[in-house]
Amino acid sequence: MLDVAGPAAAVRSPFDELRAAIAFLTRIPIGVRPEAASSTGAAAFPLVGAALGGGGAVSLVVLGPGHPVIAAILAVAVVAIVDGGLHLDGLADTIDALAAPAGGAERARTDPRVGSAGAAGIVVVLALEVAAAAELASRGPAIVAAAFVSAAAVSRAFAPVLARTVGRRSAAGTRLGAWFAERVGTGATLVAAVLAALIVASAAIGTSPALGAGVLVGAIVAAAVVLATVRARAQLDGDGYGFAIEATFALVLVGSAVAT
Repeated sequence: MLDVAGPAAAVRSPFDELRAAIAFLTRIPIGVRPEAASSTGAAAFPLVGAALGGGGAVSLVVLGPGHPVIAAILAVAVVAIVDGGLHLDGLADTIDALAAPAGGAERARTDPRVGSAGAAGIVVVLALEVAAAAELASRGPAIVAAAFVSAAAVSRAFAPVLARTVGRRSAAGTRLGAWFAERVGTGATLVAAVLAALIVASAAIGTSPALGAGVLVGAIVAAAVVLATVRARAQLDGDGYGFAIEATFALVLVGSAVAT
């Protein structure tokens, strides 16, 4: 992930934006030009998400017809490995904070050990992702690949949308949350939203219109869950963004599985 220190800098080109997004969202070692080092790369988030989803979908396409559960586990594992488990960590820390007794939320969130609530949350979310992916695999290689790519793209695109809608007023006292919200512009957010919509539309047109409906319903449910979490926490920190991405990924997969 990029260093959050230093002044903001304008991204010089779309290629810089993509490189910044890769550095921010994954553990892939990629050089970022000094003048772009303080960029989030938010406009390219859905492209990186789609690439992550495509990488995970390989096992679903190859093994899914005969071994859907094994294929789904491998697909979810590929995404978690490439993104370094960053969003799962944010999910666990956020759930630990929500479950903490009065006055102990921030201490629970920053504890390097995963609490029982956070561990349970990871198990539930991963189980939902695997179950939904396995069910989609039974619909055929095209459907599962389209759904997995769409879920990964939409979940990553949700981060800049969240930053522009509630991030700035909910980031007080949060280092990464404030850094991210300050550097995500309206233009980058619009580009991310449009790219995510195009990815989903292409996937639905190429497979089934029901897939598009499932993605939309899953995204709406995820937005409601995330916004309720932000209100309960009274802030949107870096872990909150990880929670948002992982929860959205899981719920969009579930919505896709139910709809198709």
